[in-house]
Amino acid sequence: MMVVIAGFSGAGLEVTAASDECSLSQVETRPEAAIEPCSKIIADKATSPADRGYALYIRGRAYHNTKCFDLAGRDYDAAIPLTPTNEELFVSRANIAFRAKRYQEGVSFLQDALALNPSNGHALRTLGALNGDMGNLDEAERYYAMALTSDPNDAYALFFRSKNNAKRRQFDEALKDADALVAIAPDAINRQGFLDGRGDHVDFHILALKNRADIYDALGRPDRAEQDLNAAVTYSRSPASLSARGVFLAGKPGREKEALADLGEAIALGSVDTDTFYAKGVLHAQLNQMDEALAVFDRVLAIYPDFAGGLHMRARIHRELDQTELAVTDMAHAVTISRSMLEATMPALRNAGYWRSDDDPSALTPAFEDAIRACMIDKRCN
Repeated sequence: MMVVIAGFSGAGLEVTAASDECSLSQVETRPEAAIEPCSKIIADKATSPADRGYALYIRGRAYHNTKCFDLAGRDYDAAIPLTPTNEELFVSRANIAFRAKRYQEGVSFLQDALALNPSNGHALRTLGALNGDMGNLDEAERYYAMALTSDPNDAYALFFRSKNNAKRRQFDEALKDADALVAIAPDAINRQGFLDGRGDHVDFHILALKNRADIYDALGRPDRAEQDLNAAVTYSRSPASLSARGVFLAGKPGREKEALADLGEAIALGSVDTDTFYAKGVLHAQLNQMDEALAVFDRVLAIYPDFAGGLHMRARIHRELDQTELAVTDMAHAVTISRSMLEATMPALRNAGYWRSDDDPSALTPAFEDAIRACMIDKRCN
């Protein structure tokens, strides 16, 4: 449910707080600076219940934007009985529930927000993202349309609808939203803020350029896609922009050297994005630079031990290096933690004759492990 998790923004109610620093504008620019002034308001016995509730909401947003999700949830829960008509409070609280994978709870909070205001664009776009994650693309489109009727400049709704229409192969419509998103000034779009699935801030302007590049690439216009990715790097030579361009170039024959340079620089600048490491590792493997590939996957799996795609690729590299037991360990881990990896692996085992049952295994049985081992010995088992 990654899209929903990333759908938290800094926009909200514009209410005058008891302190200039305990405000949404502070949360949008430097959230950590809002915590102390809000705490003073909350602790002051003279503070009215409504002002205390609002200060709790702002401090919750500050905690939210600094990845202190448990503290944010506590503040939101304390604020709800004090300011029960703050519809944005319920949307923010829903995001905390989604991050904890409590989806029914999150939907309930969104329903509370819409009960207060059926046109709340933030709640509507989140419901759109939920439907999109479940594959209900037409229903997702309906929610995004309602959200953008409420606020035509809602960057999240434009972003989500653009990606949704690309999935529906409605590329002309996807491109219209992508153009509108890129046209928003970087300062303006970044005030809305974008937190990824890990809770890290992502430059929204770079994300907008990458989204449009993806659409151009899908339309068979890689030159135009590359223009957008070059523009992203020119705007900010950062892990995000370099990763985006590096991953794109990794898929273009003859551009391997440039791709490796971008991906290496992104990692050197601090990228911990799995796509970045994966693309770099795969390129090294394609160039038969197995030691370099292994080092890349060792590094990413030290950060994300349950990265199934990384485990699968490292298993194949171990196989190429005749490190059979290490290959079996990685592949067994990958198919145990990822249903999609299991489904992708079974045809290879069947085609090679190492798994004869029509049913996929439901656990790592000795027979299944033996089949994986046979495949890891047989370098033609793909």
